[in-house]
Amino acid sequence: MSLDGLEASILLPALVAGLLVLAVHVPLGREVLARGIIFMDLAVAQIAGLGVVLGQALGWGGGLAVQAAAFAAAVFGALLLSVFERRLAAVQEAVIGSAFVLAATGALLVVAGDPHAGAVIGDLLAGQVLWVDWGQLGLVGVLYAT
Repeated sequence: MSLDGLEASILLPALVAGLLVLAVHVPLGREVLARGIIFMDLAVAQIAGLGVVLGQALGWGGGLAVQAAAFAAAVFGALLLSVFERRLAAVQEAVIGSAFVLAATGALLVVAGDPHAGAVIGDLLAGQVLWVDWGQLGLVGVLYAT
C-alpha cells in the first residue's frame, strides 16, 4: 500500500478536527451518560443545526457568522432545556424529544423555499470534515478551550 497519493494539506486539518471533536465529546458524552439523559446532546445539536440554517437564510454566508449563529442557538437551547429540567423534571425526556423535533422541523421550514434545500440539509447532516482548513480549526480550538 502506497501513501504517495495522500495530500497532507487535506488530511492533517481533518485529523486535527477529529482530535478536537474527540477531546470535547468524550467528556461531554460521559456527563450525558452520568446524568442519564441521553438525548439531550442530540437535541442541542439539532438546535445548533437550526442556528446554521437560520444564519444561511439570513445571508450570512458560511463563515464565522454562521458558526456564531450555531453556537448561540446551541447555548440558548441548552439554557432553555436546563430551565425545563428544573421545572418539568417528570416529563424531561418528552421536552427534550419535543425540542429535537421542533428544531428539525424549524430547519426544514426555513429551507423550504430554497432551491438548494437538499444540499443545505445534506451538508448540515453529513458535515464536511475533509474540507476543513487551519483557519476554521483555530476558531474551533479557541471555542473548545473555553
